[in-house]
Amino acid sequence: DACPPAPPLTGGMEYCSNSRGNAGNGYGYELWAEGGGSGCMTVHRVDAAFSAEWNNVEDFLARVGLDYNQTQKHTQIGTISAEFAHTKTEEDGGLTYIGIYGWTVNPLREFYILDDWGSEKPAGFSSDGTPRDEVGTLTADGETYDVWKKTRVNKPAITGPSATFDQYFSIRRTARTCGTISVSEHFTKWEALGLPLGNLHEIKLLVEAQNNSGTVKFTTAKFTVK
Repeated sequence: DACPPAPPLTGGMEYCSNSRGNAGNGYGYELWAEGGGSGCMTVHRVDAAFSAEWNNVEDFLARVGLDYNQTQKHTQIGTISAEFAHTKTEEDGGLTYIGIYGWTVNPLREFYILDDWGSEKPAGFSSDGTPRDEVGTLTADGETYDVWKKTRVNKPAITGPSATFDQYFSIRRTARTCGTISVSEHFTKWEALGLPLGNLHEIKLLVEAQNNSGTVKFTTAKFTVK
């Protein structure tokens, strides 16, 4: 289905250095970048809407969404979904991930549900060229996602500068720029595939870019918990 016309994004707060905080409307934001270049995000305070731009950054993450206090599993919180619509530009190749991102603790896990990407589709290899493990597939929101796992050793995490943890990826077979992501459905199906999750730290709509330049505008961005 065609995406609806994007409403204009105006106003908001701009951030151009690593920070996290209150985005208004019950949402939190985070901007994190390393490896030179420059990057900024603007939080528009309309639901979770935000825009971001970056230039020659080694790794750039901008995200807005739900923060949790690491005391509850997703099954205790409710059924979580996210409605989104975005536009994007990309230059210089590299990797761009667009979708859902977050962390759990006990066990420490980093997770991605990727509904869109840049010129290169994410697949079986990480940005450093090391392979991911193929776990299987799942179906959510009328589409098949490939599920991958990657163990990260001595890498930055929400717990500190160096930790060992697993990353989970659901990667949609065909990219889309708007729709609804049934986040809890991915969580439940990951667990059925043998990928445990812990207590939630965050669930956010994300753009992550590596070794390129570009822009993303989330004109629609809204989470629902039932």
